[in-house]
Amino acid sequence: MDPSVLGWLLVIITINSAGGFLNYELNRCDFNSTEPKDIEFIRSQFYNKLEIFRFSSSLGKFVGYTEYGVKQAEYFNKDTSYIAGLKADKERYCLNNVGNDYRNMLTKSGELIVS
Repeated sequence: MDPSVLGWLLVIITINSAGGFLNYELNRCDFNSTEPKDIEFIRSQFYNKLEIFRFSSSLGKFVGYTEYGVKQAEYFNKDTSYIAGLKADKERYCLNNVGNDYRNMLTKSGELIVS
């Protein structure tokens, strides 16, 4: 099993719905080992299942995927204290928990059942 699949470790979803529209944020840790350089914290903002923008600890900044998302990314990238806080989230969310989850996943084995 590819360890990067385990990136769903710490999923925090905040859902706000109004008038049938769905807005949510997803925080996750993607990793393929317990080494800090191999761990990436990602915070994504979605609107109606479309990713608008995201912060990546590997890049150290926000990236926009829509016209609105690009504007939001530019705005958030100017806020150095917010960026520093998100970089710290890598340690708070990921580094403190990945080791435990990584070990637990590697020690689990099971029989593949095909129906």
